[in-house]
Amino acid sequence: MSDPEPDADFRERLLREVPDSDRDFVMRASGKRLDALGRKYDVYRTGVPLDGFDGFEDGDAEDDGV
Repeated sequence: MSDPEPDADFRERLLREVPDSDRDFVMRASGKRLDALGRKYDVYRTGVPLDGFDGFEDGDAEDDGV
């Protein structure tokens, strides 16, 4: 399995898909929170959603208002 797409590359791809209202959230997010935002817009690091992935169930992530 190859290395996951780095946050910076994924963020750049995701920013092409999100409306202006969520751009600030995407710019500040990283890791699992960034994955959760991607899921909201059907954009995934792997290109497709992984079985069992629910990026919104992350007790360790800081709440950024998403």
